[in-house]
Amino acid sequence: MVKHTLVNKNDKLNVLSNLEISMKRDWDVIRAILIATEEDRFDEYLEKTEDDKFILGNTTLLIEAGFLSGEALESLDGIDDVFVKDLTWQGHELLDVIRSKPVWEKIKTTALEKGLELTFDVVKTLGAKAITLIIGN
Repeated sequence: MVKHTLVNKNDKLNVLSNLEISMKRDWDVIRAILIATEEDRFDEYLEKTEDDKFILGNTTLLIEAGFLSGEALESLDGIDDVFVKDLTWQGHELLDVIRSKPVWEKIKTTALEKGLELTFDVVKTLGAKAITLIIGN
């Protein structure tokens, strides 16, 4: 399944091997990107957002981290774009942890209460703990 979103279809695109992104991860956006990609509606999700640069930046982070297969692109006039193919195995694993809204909310609440920054490892660890608490074991 190949998905591609062009910000400006008239521009020639260059694939960037080391796209520098000076932005902060947004875990709610990351979760939404993973869900939209799995449901084959990434283009629709990107079109509906007000800040496509922020979505593209977080998508690029997911590609670089190996959670999405695809490529980060930049046009000649500097407009970023992404070519998203699909979730990787790791992307499916991460999404399985954060897909459930109650589990996701518990992960965020626990991290905030404990003063933890959300990293991929923290999300996975807290996700396992949240699932255990929710099912009552």
